[in-house]
Parts: sequence; structure tokens; C-alpha cells
Amino acid sequence: MQKISVYFSRLGFLLLSVFVLLGIALIPVSKAEAAGAQIPQSFFLEHPYSETSVSATGEWIDLDSSGNLWMNQYRVDLNLYQNLFGVYAKLPFSGVTSFGFANEDDYDIGNLGLGAKFVLVNMDNSVLTVGFETIIPTAGNDAGAVGALNYFRDFPYFLDDTVTLKPYVVFGASSGIFAIQANMNFDILVNADQVEGDNTELLLNYGGTASMTPELNLPFKTSFLVEAQAVSSTSFDNNITGVYITPGIRVGGQVLSLGAGLEIPFGSNEVSDFSQLGVVVDMQFRFGS
Repeated sequence: MQKISVYFSRLGFLLLSVFVLLGIALIPVSKAEAAGAQIPQSFFLEHPYSETSVSATGEWIDLDSSGNLWMNQYRVDLNLYQNLFGVYAKLPFSGVTSFGFANEDDYDIGNLGLGAKFVLVNMDNSVLTVGFETIIPTAGNDAGAVGALNYFRDFPYFLDDTVTLKPYVVFGASSGIFAIQANMNFDILVNADQVEGDNTELLLNYGGTASMTPELNLPFKTSFLVEAQAVSSTSFDNNITGVYITPGIRVGGQVLSLGAGLEIPFGSNEVSDFSQLGVVVDMQFRFGS
């Protein structure tokens, strides 16, 4: 009974968070759009342009040992100036079923990410953006968070009692129906004693997306994309690199965008022995920009 009450309390908090994000996203902002490269939204990489939107991502990951890992993220973006400058907030969650030796079921909140990004160069077919995000510790240290830490891709978002500073740069370019995007992040983990006893750790997070948006006889845009993301520790005693390849499809128009893909993780044994396949779906509602 206690376990059920905890589950519903977390579900209530999750629903409340969604309504709060929706309320924030309806704040009037600039509706002007910047001309520039036409780049579809990636699954996990930061997009170079800002827009006013609410988005949700859900992912099911099959674990090699036993059970499943469920990862969700809710996000709100505010376009403050012509898609060239914006701020955002994102809140991840992670859950496990039949996890570990104790066959645990758990669902945990992650760390809150608050960020801003600004387009430095915006040309007809290319864009260069810089951004900075602060990840504030709100995560616990239960089985749900432990499962996300073992998957490694979103490591800073589930490390409790640790502040992460994330400067990043994004480049995008398009030509006709083709587009590419490249990202580089530096995750500086502060007060990270629990990782390996050191106060500060550094992760490199880098990747890119190649996409094609053909002209189809459909009432909405359809993009086919392949995303590659890598996360590498640089200061761990036993360094880890996780690589995540996600082919997928994205459909939608000016207001609603839907995406679906398969994520294939590999790299260091800590990652490749943990899982072999994930399924990701997401949706994004845009408000006026």
C-alpha cells in the first residue's frame, strides 16, 4: 500500500509539472521567425534555434541483465527574440521495473536543467549557436536514478547533490532537402564527490544528426534522420564512453511535431553490457514561433 501511494504521489507531481510548463509556455513572446537553415528537431541534441514550445519525450530501454528502464523528459522553451535568443527549462524522470538483484520497481525525478542559447551567426543556409545550461540537483538516489546513471547518456541529470555547468556550441546547415547538425557540450560536474571521491569531474558530450526532408504529397512535413551522440568521461579513474545511434522519423507541421526512433547503445562495456536497444517517442507543441 505504501508503494502504491508513493507511485501516485509521484504521478501527481508529474502531472502538476506538465500543467506548470503549459502555463509558462502560454506567456506572450515574440512571434517573429528568423530566416536561416531548415533543420529538423533531433531526438536528444540541442537545436540551434529557439522557439516557444512544450515538449515531452518518452523512452523504453530493454536491459540485458533484467527488467526495463523508462526515461521521460518534459521541457518548456521561450523564444525571446526572433528565434535567435531563448531560454528553457527541462525536467527528466527515470523509472525501472524488475531492476537489479532485488527486482526493484521505482520511478524517480531527475535534476532540473535551466538554460539559455543565442545565435552568433545566422546565414541563409547555416547557423552557429552558443548556449549555457545549469543543472540543479533535485534527483534522489533510488533505483530509478541508478538505472539512468548506468545507462550513462544523461549522467549529469541523475547524479544527486551535484551541480553541473554545461557550456555548449551547435552548428547547423541545410541544402535543399538535406540538413546536418553538430553539437559539442562540456559537462562540468561540481561537488561530485560521490562519483570517485573527486570534487570536480568533466564529461564531453558530442554528436550530430543527418536528416532528409523530401517533398512528399502529404499535408505535413516528413523528415528521416539519423542521430549519433557520444558521452565520454575524461577524469574518471576508469573512463567510460557511451555511444548512442538513433535512426528515426519526424512528422508534423507548424504547431505539432511527432518523432519516433530506435536507439542503439554501444561503447564501453559498462554501457554495451547494460542494454542493447531503446525505443523513443516524442512530441512538441509550438506556440506562435
